[in-house]
Parts: sequence; structure tokens; C-alpha cells
Amino acid sequence: MNVYPVDSRQVMLKPQDIFAVAAHEYKPGLEAAKEAAQKAGVSPERMSYTIMLMEYSDPKLIRIRAGNTLFTIAALPNRLGFVRSYNGDIGPNFINNMVEFVYSARKIGFDTLFAYTSPQIVKAVKLAMRRDKEVTVEFDDSGRAIVVKTGPARD
Repeated sequence: MNVYPVDSRQVMLKPQDIFAVAAHEYKPGLEAAKEAAQKAGVSPERMSYTIMLMEYSDPKLIRIRAGNTLFTIAALPNRLGFVRSYNGDIGPNFINNMVEFVYSARKIGFDTLFAYTSPQIVKAVKLAMRRDKEVTVEFDDSGRAIVVKTGPARD
């Protein structure tokens, strides 16, 4: 079975399909899951998919969909949100999906979003957030943590 990103302007994937693509594409996650997957007798992709599905199923999380990308926000005090994303979309759409997500998070009341991520996602976030001068993005020295200040709410 080929698992690859799908252009959401042409086909909207089911959430399960988004997780399958995200699990396959997230190389650091596959590497991290390799040992546990071997012990469980499943592939790293299956282990990663299962973890993503369990995370997304947490009823305490806020879920936002943009194209073929699913986002979750764990609401923390002081209008801070911890974010995870699960992408099944092509690169240019993923960048647009991030912009849409930040607007949505701003609308529902988040001032600051925080995420741990990969260097590839950091590059995409930098591209995405250039489009909105009210949004500021900070990165830690390792390039793995992102803090997004969403800017003032809009109607």
C-alpha cells in the first residue's frame, strides 16, 4: 500500500487516512517507535499510527481540521495551548493549513501556542507565519520547539 500526502483541494481524506499518512511521513516518530514496535510485533508505522489515534481521541483536547491536516490543542492556563499536528496534505497546502489553524486558535481565545516539532516543520512554520504580521514566532536553539503568539483576535 502506498501512503503519501494527498492534495486537499482535490480529495479530502478521512481522519484515519490522515493518521496513516502522518505516521508514515513522520520519520523521527518512526525511529522513536522502532524498538517498542518490535517488542509488540508490529511495524513502526502501525505503532506510530496507534499512538497518534490515541492522542487525538483524548476528549480533553480541542480539535481543528484544516484541509488534510488535523490539529489538537491542549488548553493550559493563561490562554496558552500545547499543539500537535497530524498532516496528510501536500506541502503548500500544509503551510496554508497552519495559517488557517492559527487564525482559528486566535478566534477561540488562544494568545500563545506551543509545540515540539521537527526541523522540517520549523521551516514550514516560518513560511506560514510570514503571511500575518501580527503573529510572532519564536524558536528554541535546538530548532525543535516553537512558540507562536497569535496576535489580536479578528472577526
